[in-house]
Amino acid sequence: MDAKKEQYRRTRGAILKVLAVEHPRPVDSKVINALLDDLRMAVTEEECQSHLAYLAQKGLLVLDERKMRGICLQMITISPRGLDVLDGFGYPEPGVDVRF
Repeated sequence: MDAKKEQYRRTRGAILKVLAVEHPRPVDSKVINALLDDLRMAVTEEECQSHLAYLAQKGLLVLDERKMRGICLQMITISPRGLDVLDGFGYPEPGVDVRF
């Protein structure tokens, strides 16, 4: 087992769990990064964006860019498929570990 890959899987699972707690409200990507840091799963902003892009491409979350008067926010919401993965329904997602 590759420790780095396992950490990626756990980080993605933690992101989904954070989003599930706030469901159906969206969460700012910077808040997700701060919460990962609070969980001692610190990642750089670039790594966080990589995990978010991966999860969005898998259909587990929805990314929404909001811009107004020079302010740009990336709001994230867990998708129904993401909730199913957390609940263990359907096809398991090998790139995400939610067993903690």
